[in-house]
Amino acid sequence: MTDNSGMSFPTHWDDGTDPASPEHQVHWYDDRTAIIRQSLRTNFEGPFLYLLLGTERALLLDTGTGHAQLRPLVESLLTGQELIVAHTHGHGDHVGGDSEFDHVVGLTADEVATYFGLDWPEGAGRLDLGERVVDILPIPGHQGADIAVYDRATRLLLTGDSLYPGRLYVKDWAAFRASVRRLADFVASGNPVEWILGAHIELTREPGRDYEMGADRHPGEHELPLEPGVLTELADVLDEAGPEPTRIVRDHFIVYPV
Repeated sequence: MTDNSGMSFPTHWDDGTDPASPEHQVHWYDDRTAIIRQSLRTNFEGPFLYLLLGTERALLLDTGTGHAQLRPLVESLLTGQELIVAHTHGHGDHVGGDSEFDHVVGLTADEVATYFGLDWPEGAGRLDLGERVVDILPIPGHQGADIAVYDRATRLLLTGDSLYPGRLYVKDWAAFRASVRRLADFVASGNPVEWILGAHIELTREPGRDYEMGADRHPGEHELPLEPGVLTELADVLDEAGPEPTRIVRDHFIVYPV
């Protein structure tokens, strides 16, 4: 049984309304899991980055847009671990800070599959950080080299731009539908999820209502964490939508074919 006492989210994320906010807001979900949000004042994307600490290695997921210096912050959060820098996917607002780091996992599906030992796109991989194991799950459809990360220690499922409270841009409809269904089946097959954490917040607290594209102020944001049932909901509505790309508005996400 996982003890979730001491695991928390802040009462307020940097939503761009404070011009004096730091370039990154750091919140420790627990003593080995840092959630980092790049300030909306540095870039309207306001991406979330995740740092998972093991006893031997640490995994940094995404490097932001590159408009805010990241490496000194990340190094201040480490406690001697070897750092692995990888990405939820290869879009610019998640890889912009790569040049600050010496070694970064590549951005193509082949490079990601090779590094994590994945049989792309259906085979999952396993990464041992030292007394902390995470599962790496291919979920192409949004960009092409997309992955989800399941942390067995916290039961957090990190989904990048494939599921978050906002506009889920779908480049490859068939691949996205298949990926979401596989991810939902992974969770249902004995991998319980406490929370789903994506890479942005683009919805307000009003169900299904998003901010204007490019907005750099988000008063009244939707919460970052999504309950696991939202993944089931997404898989079901995609199944119901069928093979033709369709815009779908739900309380906690908007499916947005591009």
